[in-house]
Amino acid sequence: MEKRTILAIALSLAVLLGFQYFFPTAPQKPIAEKQQVTANLTEKQVSTNVNEAVPAQTNSVAATPAPVVPAAPKVHGEIVKINNTLYHAEIDTLGGQLKAFSLKEYRTDIAQDSSDLNLVTQAAEGSYPLSGSVSIKGVWYNDKNLLFKVESADTDTIDVTAAGKSLQLKAVLPSGDTLTKEFIFQPESYLLEVNYECVDENGASQKIDSVRLNWAQAVPLEKKKEYVYSGVLGYVGEKLYKPSKKEKKLSRQELMGPIPWLGFTTKYFIGVIIVPDEASMARTTGIIERPDANHFLTGLQVNQASRVRVYIGPKKGIILQKIGVHLEDAIEYGWFGVIARPLVKMLHFFNIYVHNYGIAIIILTILIKLVFYPLSQKSYKSMGKMKEVQPKLAKIKEKYKDDKARLNKEMMDLYKTKKVNPFGGCLPMVVQIPVFFALYRALMVAIELRHAPFFGWILDLSAKDPYYVTPLIMGATMFLQQKMTPSTGDAMQAKMMLFMPIIFTFMFLNFPAGLVLYWLVNNLLSIGQQYMVMRQVSTS
Repeated sequence: MEKRTILAIALSLAVLLGFQYFFPTAPQKPIAEKQQVTANLTEKQVSTNVNEAVPAQTNSVAATPAPVVPAAPKVHGEIVKINNTLYHAEIDTLGGQLKAFSLKEYRTDIAQDSSDLNLVTQAAEGSYPLSGSVSIKGVWYNDKNLLFKVESADTDTIDVTAAGKSLQLKAVLPSGDTLTKEFIFQPESYLLEVNYECVDENGASQKIDSVRLNWAQAVPLEKKKEYVYSGVLGYVGEKLYKPSKKEKKLSRQELMGPIPWLGFTTKYFIGVIIVPDEASMARTTGIIERPDANHFLTGLQVNQASRVRVYIGPKKGIILQKIGVHLEDAIEYGWFGVIARPLVKMLHFFNIYVHNYGIAIIILTILIKLVFYPLSQKSYKSMGKMKEVQPKLAKIKEKYKDDKARLNKEMMDLYKTKKVNPFGGCLPMVVQIPVFFALYRALMVAIELRHAPFFGWILDLSAKDPYYVTPLIMGATMFLQQKMTPSTGDAMQAKMMLFMPIIFTFMFLNFPAGLVLYWLVNNLLSIGQQYMVMRQVSTS
């Protein structure tokens, strides 16, 4: 019974972990043509023109037909550089689009001389993030085609050293009105604001009926398996939204509010447009356009003049939670998020003192083991007692193998006489499963582990062990645990149990080193505890 229980739990773990290994989120087909690529939300992406007209298709609501001013002749703008403590940004005066957004605290790869990570797609043509449109007197103006002039800065570089530093861009519309596109930056924040205003030739304010701000993005060119979703992400109708397979085939779709935010996510980074308040959310339409399989554009259209916020940066829980609007839900911890979030906070807390996330993982693993020590102790004691009765149990099975009723009665009598609970080793293990999966998911998505070194050859805890040393040792510890577990005498189950370490080792070969480290340390602690308990039971 004990062996069957452990086998069932092990198979359940194998199925859940194996599903992510064998069926990860399918990446889009790579772009065939060779293009120069820069690091962006997933460190290597490309972009193209997403402003071309596409057939209007929707999922459940009709696309809003709106007259758009014809495209202006192709011109070139100037680049305004923005610097704060967290990033370097570049804004093009042609369209007021974001041409670069490089994070100072994150590098493209683990090389010490690698460049800061740029979250914005490089494109030869087409829309960049933060292009937009405004509706004035029933006419839509796409600011991507407008050549703005800088009004609020004397130089081409703005150093954000005080709250509320702004960049004002102005352009004259075909109607003769003047449109102002204002960016507001904060010194120590990944948040920025975008605001539109319009005045006529006499300086009188003109009403802006609707504002649409876009995030243009190329589909990642993945070179390795990712076990976390990347793509369009939003918060629609009070829940997290990801396009279904059917919706991904549409060239255009509209989502009805309330929509607090919409944009693009990868494993560790996110770029989203955020609606400022609840009243605006109710009047918001989410628009997703896909001119081809490799590019998309998401936009939030607010049916009123509104200042829109934008977050571009890491998916770090402590930062996203302060912003509100459920943006922290972009970090997908799975079913056990309520457990995973505090575990990540504890991991960060330990790292403050030890300055090594690998050691922090070991400390957290030991702490969790101590919390569940009484339950594990009870489980291992039950295993020890089961091991003691195995010889008598085998004789009973042999003696009454043709009489199921008598066999069950004799087995129950033996358990009662020896005070053995056949389920005693199962229940304590089942209680620990939610914590295990929570920590598993937390280590899988925690940006804190990105490019975080451990010791020796492990230079990045978020990447696989390059020499497969830790997963192979982990497999060996699983095999040792399996040999220490009492056998039921069932030959088929025994053979299946022998394959479990092999299956798990194969799955863990490409898992993040931080996750493998947790499992390895947990196995070693379990082996030590199980050995001591078995020894005590045998002595008594």
